[in-house]
Amino acid sequence: MSKIIEVTVSPKGETTIQTKGFTGDQCRDATRNLEAALGVRTREQLTDEFHATAANAQEAHQ
Repeated sequence: MSKIIEVTVSPKGETTIQTKGFTGDQCRDATRNLEAALGVRTREQLTDEFHATAANAQEAHQ
């Protein structure tokens, strides 16, 4: 699965960062600079991919 970082900006200027294809803390590492540039995080929602281990992700990929 490819890794995707999706940034959405609402008409009010609120931004949302969503990652796909990352496991564990990889998503946080990949978005760290974006988050710093955008300002203060107001909310974080972790996905099932975040809680998956690299081994589980590999099994799902096969």
